Amino acid sequence: MRYLVFGVLGILAIGCSTDVDVNAPYDSRTVVFGLLDPRLDTQFVRINKTWLGDGNNFDIAQIRDSSEYPAGFVQGRMEALSGGNVVASYPINEIELDTKDEDGIFFAPEHRAYYFITPGGLETSRSYRLVLDLPDREVEAQTDVINVPLGAISTPPAGNPTFKINWASVNLNNQTTFFNPTFRWTTAANARRYEGTLLIYVTEKVYTNSSQTTLVEERLRVIEWNLGRLTTNNLAGGATVNLEANGEAFYNFLAARFPVDPNVKREMGVWDPVLQHSKCFDFVLAIANEDFNVFLDVSEPVTNIVQERPSYTNVSNGLGIWASRTTDRVNGIGMSEGSIRALVTGPITANRNFCFSNPFNEFYCGD
Repeated sequence: MRYLVFGVLGILAIGCSTDVDVNAPYDSRTVVFGLLDPRLDTQFVRINKTWLGDGNNFDIAQIRDSSEYPAGFVQGRMEALSGGNVVASYPINEIELDTKDEDGIFFAPEHRAYYFITPGGLETSRSYRLVLDLPDREVEAQTDVINVPLGAISTPPAGNPTFKINWASVNLNNQTTFFNPTFRWTTAANARRYEGTLLIYVTEKVYTNSSQTTLVEERLRVIEWNLGRLTTNNLAGGATVNLEANGEAFYNFLAARFPVDPNVKREMGVWDPVLQHSKCFDFVLAIANEDFNVFLDVSEPVTNIVQERPSYTNVSNGLGIWASRTTDRVNGIGMSEGSIRALVTGPITANRNFCFSNPFNEFYCGD
């Protein structure tokens, strides 16, 4: 959300002073944040407004109607366009939610959200236009949506419990060799940016002491490891792209996230007795279209000497972003034998007390 904080500037001159009130008549602007996912049957959008007030604007932010329109105030629709013509229309709905983070600066946890019902998802060959009919203005925005092909992720393959990521191997002299596994997928139409994340499943077992005989607590932790980002100029889709991960960095990441603690045993993976397989990883691919990619680019932290940030909006007669995103994923990925051995005995993580969830493996946790 956008909020404006203004003060009063006192201009001093010899023999006189002049107070300048910057809180002159102010035109509140509509703020839109909507990300369409073509696979969903409900599309949510945040619609708020800017404000300007006397006094401390952080206090004003705690007043709900500073940033929210009254119930029933926002009317509008989402239009599906094909060849420039409207071929379908979805009326806007509003709902009261209590899911807003109370640690922020705005009124919470209640908030008003808006949504469109799109049975069966969105037609990816169409573009979608948001039209808001407010009493004093009409707000519009238009975007295309991402078309992810079926089975887009080829490595790791979906539904194959025998596939295991190979991060490392250990030879007879206990020397570790690291590998750089590749994640591979087919690009989607209208998609510009891809971000890969690996979810790592580790169960921590906390004991009273280092002998690890009396269990105090057991907790499953799902750790996110950001594998990196790719952008493509091929918006037609159908190209094959690769994202390489670093094997040594994988073990360093685990060592950083799991500090040395003799009272804790770490079990890699979750054992599935039906499939006879340890689920160690999920691979999640987040995908953004061109509009959202530009918005993310200009929203990144400034790292150079010029601190002024450019602004970007594709909302006509308003502010914000109307774009498309989606995710693709492969769940239940295994870990190779050599990778487990490097995890348990290797130089980077040997003192982290890792073991393996597979009862048929030599490094089984054995509880």
